[in-house]
Amino acid sequence: MESAHLVVEDTIRFGRHTGVTMEPRAILADYNPAEESMTVYHCGQSPHMMQGIIASRLSLDEHRVRIVARDVGGSFGIKIHTYGDEIAACALSLMLGRPVKFAADRYESFLSDIHARDHRVKAKLAVDRDGNMTALEIDDLTGVGPYSMFPRSSGVECNQILNLTGGPYKHKEYRAKGTVVFQNKNMMCQYRAVGHPIAVAVAEHMVDQAAAKLGLDPAEMRKRNLIADDAYPCKSPSGMRFEALSHHQCLDKLLALMKYDELRKEQAELRKKGVKRGIGLSSFIEVTNPSPMFYGVGGARIAAQDGCTIKLDASGAIVAATGVTEQGQGTETIMAQIAATALGVEMSCVKVLTGDTDKVPYGGGTWASRAAGIGGEAVLQAGLALKANILQAGAVILKANAADLDIADGKVVRKGTEQGITLAELARICYYRGNELPVDFQPELINPKLVEEQARGGIVQGIGGALYEQCLYDERGQLLNATMADYLVPMAAEMPDIECAHVETPTKTSMLGAKGAGEAGTGGAPAAIMNAVNDALRPLGAKVTSQPITPEVVLRALGKVR
Repeated sequence: MESAHLVVEDTIRFGRHTGVTMEPRAILADYNPAEESMTVYHCGQSPHMMQGIIASRLSLDEHRVRIVARDVGGSFGIKIHTYGDEIAACALSLMLGRPVKFAADRYESFLSDIHARDHRVKAKLAVDRDGNMTALEIDDLTGVGPYSMFPRSSGVECNQILNLTGGPYKHKEYRAKGTVVFQNKNMMCQYRAVGHPIAVAVAEHMVDQAAAKLGLDPAEMRKRNLIADDAYPCKSPSGMRFEALSHHQCLDKLLALMKYDELRKEQAELRKKGVKRGIGLSSFIEVTNPSPMFYGVGGARIAAQDGCTIKLDASGAIVAATGVTEQGQGTETIMAQIAATALGVEMSCVKVLTGDTDKVPYGGGTWASRAAGIGGEAVLQAGLALKANILQAGAVILKANAADLDIADGKVVRKGTEQGITLAELARICYYRGNELPVDFQPELINPKLVEEQARGGIVQGIGGALYEQCLYDERGQLLNATMADYLVPMAAEMPDIECAHVETPTKTSMLGAKGAGEAGTGGAPAAIMNAVNDALRPLGAKVTSQPITPEVVLRALGKVR
């Protein structure tokens, strides 16, 4: 960095906050002594992981533990961990031979649900005379509570920050240090967009600071430094592998959508009138569809893959069972959509089963924006295989070649015509009138617009961390604001109008091509907000370097309060 034209450095602090789910954690354990089996109704994200944990901790055979995780009222990573009260409920049921239920109230949730985002990051960025980033250095200090959270460990957020900071940019030199310390506070662990808000906010803050020092427009600064859209696949300086991204195309679309040049002109005119308005940009990478890198982290097995069992039942309906779970993000809808598209039927014909370890294939569950990319790919492949089997059966019944048939409007038809047989009739023949089929033919009918709302919900959650939410402790480690009356979350009145647009760059590693999108807004919004606030404050010679950006923080930056 010594040879750089300009080096900017700063320290950014992030307040500790937690995921406030609509439905607090709950569990009902029911041990049956006669069958030596345990059925657990669990408000969680990864049923098969929980099955293995409960079986191993209570010395039960895994196949004798059934986890049922129906529709869950929000999770955000809070419900992928294992809490002592949940294991206690299972242990008591085993001891007593009767059902035991635990349900946390809101106060208990604030005190025991994992917290996240408590970081102090020192950063340096070096640029040359033309504004090209040459080197980035960060030093992250974070607290994790009195011990590491079971089973995923509490060091993952810090690790994500070290991996992701500065990820979209083409600088060659990168140095990162992370220090994790124990605190007399609640446990820290993975929460929606693990590490992303900190990594993105740090890098984007430094990019804006360097642009201001050089007299460059923040958008132009990013155009000069974002990895080129035709440079993939490539690796980041931290070693992250990037396969297919499109930052320049996204930035161009964003600037056009928001009418960036017009906003800058309006901003200049308003400043002449004493009105300070800020514009904030944020470029980032969201880690989705995680590989086996998470297997066994913290001592619990969690699958990196998912399966789908899909069948045409006797009534002609499609039933798809998947290992990913529903937490309100629309898993059942997207899986039904994928299955319907693969088979050529209406979504109303598809029933999706999730969350029951006795009924769905083994899988990792829902976390890290993996449901559509991994679970959806399994549904697509199973759906295409089932379609092939249906067409084979249809070919026998219609005395045609399978290659000449297709499925349309719930019927197996000859391509280009409406002549054929309904799926209901085909299913009736295959299930009940097998004698009408050739003796050597065995039908195999069993085979192993939500993105925008995910973005909006994620952005609002990011706004919470950027402007409102913070777990406040006194000097004795006592949580001071463990009620909804004292802990501020953005609600309807705080939710801005959000316009979404899309640039589609499918991954080449799957047929579906899906990437996760559930955490993007949460990861990117805090950086854009902080940059906008600082953009407004810059003419006054002030800046904020901590989140949440409360009125007090802004007034302190302006020297109005101490």
